[in-house]
Amino acid sequence: MKKWIVPICFYFITSPLLAQVDKILDANIQTVLVYPKGKPLALPVMRLNSQDELLFQFDDLTAQYQQYYFTIELMDIHWQPVALNPFDYIRGLTQNNIRDYTISSIAQQAYYHYSFNFPTASCRPIKSGNYLMKVFRQGKLNELVFSKRFFVVEQEVPVTASIQEPFDAAISKSHQKIQVALDLKKVQLVQPELLHVAVLQNTRYNDMLVSNAPSFIRGNQMEYNADRDFVFPAGKEARWLDLQNLRFKTDRIAQIQQLGYISNIILKPDQSRASIPYFTFRDLNGQFIISNSEGIINESQNDYAKVLFTYRTNNGLPYQGQSLFLAGALTGNLLDTNAAMQWNPLQGQYEKWLNLKQGYYSYNYILRSEKNPDPLNDFRWTEGDHWETENGYTIFVYYRAAGSRYDQIIGFSSLNSIQNW
Repeated sequence: MKKWIVPICFYFITSPLLAQVDKILDANIQTVLVYPKGKPLALPVMRLNSQDELLFQFDDLTAQYQQYYFTIELMDIHWQPVALNPFDYIRGLTQNNIRDYTISSIAQQAYYHYSFNFPTASCRPIKSGNYLMKVFRQGKLNELVFSKRFFVVEQEVPVTASIQEPFDAAISKSHQKIQVALDLKKVQLVQPELLHVAVLQNTRYNDMLVSNAPSFIRGNQMEYNADRDFVFPAGKEARWLDLQNLRFKTDRIAQIQQLGYISNIILKPDQSRASIPYFTFRDLNGQFIISNSEGIINESQNDYAKVLFTYRTNNGLPYQGQSLFLAGALTGNLLDTNAAMQWNPLQGQYEKWLNLKQGYYSYNYILRSEKNPDPLNDFRWTEGDHWETENGYTIFVYYRAAGSRYDQIIGFSSLNSIQNW
């Protein structure tokens, strides 16, 4: 049996690093979406040299036609640009015009809806890895409007995974542990110790866990199953908000205010669910779907509303030394200023206004220490953690050969905790 010397390394890819990846630089750009065609809740993953397509969509609330272009950029495992010429990873043009758009109708909020399928006839990635889709105006790269991540994968390394209770009794009923095994018999890797395995819970990009330290190596098999390998807080099923009809109050809506052509929707206050017993229900794991209950066209006829989220603490006072975040796809799956709740001393509550398109949304609240953030305790005080919670997990296997300047994704798999039971 081969013996490899493997440097021990296990770490979180945390929010300060990822805050520069998915970003919207123009407040008029709303509802930026990317997903595999026909699968609006799936991660934006496509297979290299396949017929897979990703659908990119966004709305421009200036309601004026703009010439938008896109380019793609290959990133390393840490979402930093690689030292390669674009033509080393792009077949075709580096700048591409976005030609498909629809002018909104019926909706009181006027907007232009832009969309395109990727890859296109004029732009296709020729290497696997982490990518950024960058959209900019008028063909000027310095007028970046937004960037959005996606993944191009090769499936050279079979990945098997399962979800277990953590070995640590202190968290065995509150967290979930992912056991990962790789089969390397079909690939010739000169330095297998240069493999990195990354595990993502739902779409929480802030807290992707990465390890290059297998706990067992048996011939061509590598296993990652040490005590603290890939342990995530289980949380609870996500909170929900039904905005499919902006004229009628659903269970979560306290008040609808019509101010001219703008709808202000005041939600019922949220509170901690940490002490509430666990019960299961179908949720979207922090994602959202653009939809309506009126039989209109989702992309170009759904309207927008200003939505006020509020969160009240048990003692009516703000958390000391901790920041409260509204977490989920509705705030870009990042814990940044856009997701941070603001304390309103007059109302005695945390508040956050968001501009949201008609649809069905799911979200959670995350409380983090400002000095010593610990992702393992994200939901402890706001949602509670229960091992039974349904969560989705995605596994990426990265490999950078000696002398290479980019990280390939040579393995990919996904699993769900419900299907695992």
